[in-house]
Amino acid sequence: MPKISIVTFYPAEIPLVLAACEFFPISKNLELELICPAEDIPKPQGENLRIKGLEDNTIPIPTPEHICFFASSASYKYYCLQKKLNSVLLYVHPEIAVLELIGNYPFHTNLASYGLCPCVLEGDFAASLDPQKENLLCFKEFSEFIDRKKQNYVLLSSNSRFVEALINMDSENWELFHPELNYRNLQVNSGKPHNKLLNAQKQLLNMSRPLNELYNLAEIRFYLKNIANAYSCFAEHYDKYMLQVDYSLWVHNILKWFNEYSSLKLNKILELACGTANVSIQLVQKGYDVTACDKSLDMLKAAAEKPVKPKLYYASLTDPIPANDYQLVLCMFDSINYLTQISQIATMLQEVSLALVTGGLFIFDISTLENSIDNFSHLCDLHYYANDIMVHQAYFESSQLLQISNLHFFKKIFLGYNLQTEHHQQRVYLTYELIELINKSPLKLIAMHSIEIPKNLYPRHLSSIDDKYDRLFFILQKD
Repeated sequence: MPKISIVTFYPAEIPLVLAACEFFPISKNLELELICPAEDIPKPQGENLRIKGLEDNTIPIPTPEHICFFASSASYKYYCLQKKLNSVLLYVHPEIAVLELIGNYPFHTNLASYGLCPCVLEGDFAASLDPQKENLLCFKEFSEFIDRKKQNYVLLSSNSRFVEALINMDSENWELFHPELNYRNLQVNSGKPHNKLLNAQKQLLNMSRPLNELYNLAEIRFYLKNIANAYSCFAEHYDKYMLQVDYSLWVHNILKWFNEYSSLKLNKILELACGTANVSIQLVQKGYDVTACDKSLDMLKAAAEKPVKPKLYYASLTDPIPANDYQLVLCMFDSINYLTQISQIATMLQEVSLALVTGGLFIFDISTLENSIDNFSHLCDLHYYANDIMVHQAYFESSQLLQISNLHFFKKIFLGYNLQTEHHQQRVYLTYELIELINKSPLKLIAMHSIEIPKNLYPRHLSSIDDKYDRLFFILQKD
């Protein structure tokens, strides 16, 4: 795991950076540090965030193992001013890339060596800053550039107002880099507060897979695509969508099973794929020490805004779990079905085993074949949420045992509706498949339950079990 440093020169940016680090993965193997003016150093925040002061405006030098950010373009420009450097800002969008050049010093990078084609608009001062201006493609106006552009075209500009207007047209889909210093930018001072925070968090959280080269547009675009995930738009309406769920009953059953199958005193609980943390919140209210994680920042954000909440952090189902003293680990609401590869299930079971104390339980549920056939074979539902509309389309691919859902969100805007779509894919595991996987894992399967009947279904009641129940609960124990 790399070390990540975030540099700011402005006290007002410090709380914004701390907020961006709110759901950062709790990992002893990943170092996260904030570098700020020595006189403005705040109190330490969290287990994995180190804070240190700037010394003589000296900033760390990035390496493949050390990823560096400026908190904002303001901090970057301040540094460039102090060091008498040109300010070079690379804005990358899934469709176009813009390199903003600010200053009077020549731009020395040969973009062609990166497979890029530099372009300029007629009359832009950026042309005079490129010593290889004879290789520049010149366009009379921006519309001509848009019509003729290719994926490797980079538009050079020294017109800050033009660049700002361009970025503001679709601010959520741009990322900002400082390739001359090999720094990224959190952009904590740009965009809408909610979106800027989420974008900053997404950038931080994806730095466990660092980019090899900041002028590699193809790699950056892959990175941008990778940070998009399901349960982003849906997070806003998730609790309303799940109103029919009796969370109290789920918690009641979980605690009943724990008391039935474990002799341990229950205190410390981890919920994986917690969503908006409705199960965890009820457990917190009952006095338990609860930590919860999820792979959707939007869902974590919704959870964090609730008055009572567990400790929250960002992680997928297959990520290492930071602690090893949980008596109970949970994974609810068929989240396991989102793991579409058997190897992912095996990894998750291994990580959960390491997180549990001896005698601790892992309880998870699955959506069964019966549920997919009955409820998701040919689904098309319409949901109204305030000014928004959601169309839920689903189908079941029986040959591959895949349950596919497409959520189409029509979000009300000033002139009409903006369409956003999420794609959800779940694999339906047959019971015998999961039993085989569990038997190969460090955990022991001790019980299976359904909501419909109280008795333990394992191992005596497995005949045609996939066709009898919509949902099955697996109870595993660490010996």
